[in-house]
Amino acid sequence: MNFVSTLRDLGACFEALKCRWAVIGALAAGIHGVPRTTVDVDALIDGAFASRLDVTLADLGYSVTFRWEESSHFASSRPDRCPLDFLHARRPHTLAMLARAERVELGGPGLLVPVVQVEDLIGLKVQAMINDPDRRRGELVDIRALLEAAAARESRLDRRRVREYFAIFNEEHEFDELLKGLENALP
Repeated sequence: MNFVSTLRDLGACFEALKCRWAVIGALAAGIHGVPRTTVDVDALIDGAFASRLDVTLADLGYSVTFRWEESSHFASSRPDRCPLDFLHARRPHTLAMLARAERVELGGPGLLVPVVQVEDLIGLKVQAMINDPDRRRGELVDIRALLEAAAARESRLDRRRVREYFAIFNEEHEFDELLKGLENALP
């Protein structure tokens, strides 16, 4: 599977549609300093375009494998293309994530891909651990790794925004636990 080709084609499709999108999941974690193994491309897209994905992606050899209001998943008939998983941004928090996404150069010159900010990636991980309690431990490990990577890079982290994501689900105590030992390391 070729991530660069998949992202290039995906970017061209979304640009033609004028659809906002951003990489999330393992690819975003890697960009933020926490490499993860993955075989798919996870992206957040403007939910207003979700119903148009079937036709748009069919031209690239994709077909839908699962869909519900919040997400859609696509498989490719081409072995060189990655499976695609989309979260549909419809609420203020996820639409704001799209607005804040930053373009990052990937795979050589010329490929600029929007990626959610680390705070927003953490927010999506908090939601994932609430939606699927079996993922809780793994998501907390990932969040701690993202916090440690931000500290190591001396990246500015908007702790208030991250705390807000934890507060939405009454999980502020988890954020406090994750911050232990990092309080002074995060600018």
